[in-house]
Amino acid sequence: MKKKDFFRERKSKLILFSLLVPFILTNSCTQERLLETAKESAIVSKTLMYASADIGVNNGRLYFPNKEMLQETYEKLNEGEDDENVANFIEKYGITSLRPVVTESNEQNIYDQTLKRIEKLKENKRFMSTKDGRRRIENTEAMISDIDDLEALIGDDVFSALLNSDGEIQIGSDIYKYTDTGIFIVDQKNYDALGKLLEKENISDNLLYQTDASIASRYISSRPTQMVYAISPDEGIGYYPGNIPPQTIPSGGAPSYTPPNNNPPAVNTFLNNLNYCKIGQGTFSFWPFKGLFGDNNVCIDKYESRRRVKTKAYNYNYFVVYHLGAKVKHQYRGWTGFWRKEKADEIRLGIEGVQFQYDFSSFFAGSSSYDRGATSIYVQNNRYQYDASTFWNNGWNGIYTMTGFSTQGFPRVMKDDIIIENFGEGTTADIVGPALSQANRQMTSDKLNQLFWQSTITNLKNFWTKIGQSAPAATDNKVTLFRKYPEFGKVLIHKTYFESGNNISFARKTFDFGAQLSISINPNSGKIDNVSPSTTIKKPQDFMVKMYGIAKKNGQWHGSKMDNTR
Repeated sequence: MKKKDFFRERKSKLILFSLLVPFILTNSCTQERLLETAKESAIVSKTLMYASADIGVNNGRLYFPNKEMLQETYEKLNEGEDDENVANFIEKYGITSLRPVVTESNEQNIYDQTLKRIEKLKENKRFMSTKDGRRRIENTEAMISDIDDLEALIGDDVFSALLNSDGEIQIGSDIYKYTDTGIFIVDQKNYDALGKLLEKENISDNLLYQTDASIASRYISSRPTQMVYAISPDEGIGYYPGNIPPQTIPSGGAPSYTPPNNNPPAVNTFLNNLNYCKIGQGTFSFWPFKGLFGDNNVCIDKYESRRRVKTKAYNYNYFVVYHLGAKVKHQYRGWTGFWRKEKADEIRLGIEGVQFQYDFSSFFAGSSSYDRGATSIYVQNNRYQYDASTFWNNGWNGIYTMTGFSTQGFPRVMKDDIIIENFGEGTTADIVGPALSQANRQMTSDKLNQLFWQSTITNLKNFWTKIGQSAPAATDNKVTLFRKYPEFGKVLIHKTYFESGNNISFARKTFDFGAQLSISINPNSGKIDNVSPSTTIKKPQDFMVKMYGIAKKNGQWHGSKMDNTR
């Protein structure tokens, strides 16, 4: 080898080595980043599974060929329980969401989209003619805050991402437009007619400005039944009213019974010193009605200027999809002004009780032949049934066991680790009966909660011991109490759930979502029945929740304790 070539080769090796040194020194960090990249790639791949050639975009709104495809996509995105799944799905189709799901990786893109959204809003003459429209439109930070606050109207994170910035989604040839006065449905060829109708009725065509409260209230109240009304038959415009529930005043007072839990002492100390939060429907100040699209209970602990813990319990009804559940989420406010998830040291979600009722007045009317002492327990494909003259008496007489009993056909809202089904007595011997007879919402909730924890869970442990099995820990299981009161025409549901985790950004429990929130009862026995096409469907009412959602960050606990019966 020539001397010149030797030095040239040596110089090349030195250059290569100098380039490799930083890589070697940062190898551990790079490996960690590669793992994160691999994880993100896996999320993207999983998200693409949710996509379909049948799903598309039509004039800036997501298009689904039918409701079934929308519901399937909605359920899959919810099951993923990850913001990245939703964000990547939306990015694939390129729409501007009504309320975008922001992640660390898409924050710049969302910000750029938002600037274009604001510019487009300047072309909306109705928005610009509002009292403070011109002032608002020039304040980007305030507009971003208002977009975040749209949670007050469309609280479901997934569904609000599927809607475009005009609150629209298309199913077949029908466009569904979500407004602060309800849902308008129109064939795509008559879309312009819908805009003219909204202007004529003085109903807002964009959720970033408000319909006058008196106009909205009058429009909804004049159509009190939850059905699709033909508003303008010639143009084929339909209307599904929002819901203005009665603004009842809670009677106040703390719950009379606090259930046991498996929390560490430090957590219990924090919870015991934590007052119940003032529940909002979100933070959008100008919308006067609560629960336009169902129950949307929100509490926010903003413990730093850029960090907060959001606790939610909800029973959403968007006509095309439903969602019943609760969650706690730790969030960080990024440089754009949007909030996005951020991992906390630890997160705990404790649902002491989620309760709702079903009205079976017509079903129970005149029925007195039910075995009121019958109790059934469904667990691990077994059904235990016995007859007790009083509520789970100590005799446990006549235990009947059916092995291989499947609850697969039960409505999804009833599927749990343990399901307990029985009748209430409806008398003073039953602590819930007097509250039901007085139609006292808070007392009914509190007494049902007390009955569940003091009697049901205690007797459940005793029952397990009686049949020779180890007693399950109540706070380690998902438990549902299905309690029937024929004299009041009511079925009461009480569900409980506890979850905790380290180095996570949220905890969530979905009790049901998709096309139906419903149960059915066998007319002969009065027991839970499988849902079939011929079954009469009932949907839940009077959603009540007692829960907490807390997060530990930098050694300190933050969060909220919620009771929407207060």
